[in-house]
Amino acid sequence: MSRLLVDVVDHTGWVRDRRAVKSVVEAVLRAEKVWGKVAVAFVNMREMADLNERYRAAEGPTDVLSFPQVKRGDWLDEADELGEVVVCPELVLEYSREESTTFEAQLAWTLVHGVLHLLGYDHETDKGEMREREAEIVAGLGETTAALTLNERGRRALDQG
Repeated sequence: MSRLLVDVVDHTGWVRDRRAVKSVVEAVLRAEKVWGKVAVAFVNMREMADLNERYRAAEGPTDVLSFPQVKRGDWLDEADELGEVVVCPELVLEYSREESTTFEAQLAWTLVHGVLHLLGYDHETDKGEMREREAEIVAGLGETTAALTLNERGRRALDQG
């Protein structure tokens, strides 16, 4: 296959530039030298809470969930379907306020985090490798991060906060 395919579905109406989302996901895959297809879905708080409860038995929403199609090491260097990353932009916005950062920077980190989980990284069991890799990849995103802006609906939510 040796190509990247990223599909972005926005069920929230918050995402302005799907190309920027694709660029971030592609940057992670290139950095990890992995090729294949990734789906990214943006969902609201209620949908994310439902997914989090159903698949992690955890109450309430989370910012990102990853659903890998293959386990790390089970692909040779490529797989047709790598899996899906689900993001809740409302919670990303909330976290950006808590971290005193921009929505764009928080969304970039969230996407990188989700894709790394998709590829088998696990910050709960490793010795800091995932956090280190996140920092390296986010630092290399440059202007791509700035393009992860909210559309008008998301801007209204930002202004109300």
